[in-house]
Amino acid sequence: MTKKLLAALLALMMLLSVSGAALAEDDLSEHMTVTMWLFPDDYTYYSSYSDNPVVQYLNEKFNMTMDFQVPPMGSEQDQFNLMIGTGEYTDIFEITYSQDSTAVLYEDGVIRDLAPYVEQYMPNFKAFLADPANADVYNALYDPDGHLFTIPAAVRVPDEVILWGGMVYRRDILDTMTGGYVSFPSGNDEPTTVEDWEYMLPLMKMYFEAAGFKDYAPLILPPTGMFTTGEMENGFGAAGDFYVVNGEVKYSPVTKEFYNYLTKMHEWYEAGYIYKDFASRTTDLFYLPNTALTYGGAAGVWFGLSSQLASAMSMPEYGLFFDVRGIASPLDTANGQDGSQSGTLTLISDRANSNQSGWVASTLCTDEKLIRFLTMADFLFTEEGGMLTQYGLDKAHGSEENELYKQLNITDGAYYFDEEGKFHWHPLVDDTAEAPLQRIGLNGQRLPGLVLVEYVNASNADFTLKANDQWTRYGTGNNYPSSAYATADESNTLTQNNTSYTDYMNVMVPKFISGTEPLTEETFQKYVERMMSLGVEENLRIRQEIYDRHTTR
Repeated sequence: MTKKLLAALLALMMLLSVSGAALAEDDLSEHMTVTMWLFPDDYTYYSSYSDNPVVQYLNEKFNMTMDFQVPPMGSEQDQFNLMIGTGEYTDIFEITYSQDSTAVLYEDGVIRDLAPYVEQYMPNFKAFLADPANADVYNALYDPDGHLFTIPAAVRVPDEVILWGGMVYRRDILDTMTGGYVSFPSGNDEPTTVEDWEYMLPLMKMYFEAAGFKDYAPLILPPTGMFTTGEMENGFGAAGDFYVVNGEVKYSPVTKEFYNYLTKMHEWYEAGYIYKDFASRTTDLFYLPNTALTYGGAAGVWFGLSSQLASAMSMPEYGLFFDVRGIASPLDTANGQDGSQSGTLTLISDRANSNQSGWVASTLCTDEKLIRFLTMADFLFTEEGGMLTQYGLDKAHGSEENELYKQLNITDGAYYFDEEGKFHWHPLVDDTAEAPLQRIGLNGQRLPGLVLVEYVNASNADFTLKANDQWTRYGTGNNYPSSAYATADESNTLTQNNTSYTDYMNVMVPKFISGTEPLTEETFQKYVERMMSLGVEENLRIRQEIYDRHTTR
């Protein structure tokens, strides 16, 4: 029996099952355990998302246990592939690490079509999608045949972005080295151009050497030598992946702009500005690079978190007082870049990426467990549920009883509204606290549902807003639309080709930067030709067809 026939039979069985199910709300009298695969993150307070306070509140509310299967950091891709390869799926899983599209997973009989379940068991989600203001999410979720595979997470309302991280730098180092008279060549208050960075990085190098650091990094790059989200490259007019200029789809790592990026990174590596062993840090998350250096005071510029800004990383017991600020990618003005050509930063995802990341139900998930999960998820598409996913627990939702909230002395809740109805973070959670508690460990933002950003945007500290201005400086105008729908066959080809050329690129880019492979126009052209033959050329054609189809949908 072919995979496609098997998938069709499974889909028919699911539809018959749904049609015979009760139309009433899910009966919560029977306890359900739902297994859920989720890649790890740094929550500080616990290792498994099963211990998340909002998860615990929802478990009690819906008489269920969300049993999260979380692989160790660094093994996410291998563990996800193992789950798919063996067929031993959890009931529900998050698909960020899927190397196949949802269309392919469905055709292969791995996941279920959720469209009929949404109709019956998710009135809040259904109403949200029916609102014309949310047509972007609706169009991303439903394929041309009316299938819906993904329940999205972190759907912003309103669609405004305050990023959780980006490139940061130690301003205090520059103040120390200049006696407080920092003077960037561009004349700007913050480093903006390549020339500004070449004023900053030598000062950082001298600082670390004068302080006696044996292991230090003025600048930390990911082990692949580039950020797939676009940081660093977009100041050179490049991107981390596919992007669009005037309707033409391009692949950044084979462009002249990317060559200019590599050339400058090689210069900086030779000058000792880039961490010498960056290529060996293959298990580091790009947003938690070499924490021994970043938290040990031995790094100058790195991809940082909003929780690291200002004085949060200071170590007064050692007499170290940090001033960490957000920084935009360096503009390659020598090659005509002024920021207007960039417009690529996939860290700012459009809301219509909902079918590419989020939660799917495996074909091993029973109707009963699926309905319980969807009933819970539907609650998270209400204002009450959205407050939980974005802000965490308040008194009305169990903050006084939660063990973690007790340990952290925030039993009054992670937030509150004053008598005039104004939103406030708990003083220990607020950005201006001496060492603010990490919000991602207190809220349920990784669950399905809405992210109500109104209060968090209004309550952010000035230094967070200033950092966000730097991180979003070049915008997303040239991003390839993440919601552009690919057929199963297209997705298979794109994925197979991507594996081939990405493996080659991830070897060559660090070599070009470190100099173990000479970087000249000739050697770069040979690299480009090899990349094209490994599938970039075919993927460019396919993605152009998908893009053209998407823009006329």
